[in-house]
Amino acid sequence: MKLLKYTVYSLLLITVLSCKQKANIKTNTVEDTVSDIKIQNQEDLKQKDLDIKPAIIEHYICYTNNDKKDMRIWISFSKEKAIQIKYNGQQDAIDLIFDKETYIKGGSHPTIIKYYNEIYNDKVNGIYKLTHSGNWDYVEYTRGKDSKIFNFTIDHNANPYGKTPCF
Repeated sequence: MKLLKYTVYSLLLITVLSCKQKANIKTNTVEDTVSDIKIQNQEDLKQKDLDIKPAIIEHYICYTNNDKKDMRIWISFSKEKAIQIKYNGQQDAIDLIFDKETYIKGGSHPTIIKYYNEIYNDKVNGIYKLTHSGNWDYVEYTRGKDSKIFNFTIDHNANPYGKTPCF
């Protein structure tokens, strides 16, 4: 009977020690794997940073303010998305960040409405709503500081969809 007890205790002790060693091995393996993933992700990020290329501008659309005909803007586009906007007389173009798109069927042409955030000094400064239907394009700008709305219509006389800006 004593021999049976010692055998059972011995087997239990071996099993416990064996399980503890396996648990340690698993923990180390998980930690190593997490560390490897972190390193790989950092390397992936560095590679993605290197792969980022500036957007190639495919065309520009020039618009005239509906109320003040001397107020003009152009918007540059790449892959059917607006990239930047510039007001006539302004030094630099302002970046636009795509937000969402709405597609409305019907009529002779579908209507596509795209919303963009105007980024100035790393903050959203206003919202542009670009509407396209057939050969007509419209811009509605809502200024962030006071919610004032400005409306623009494509200037068909200023080389619409051209490779160069109108000013």
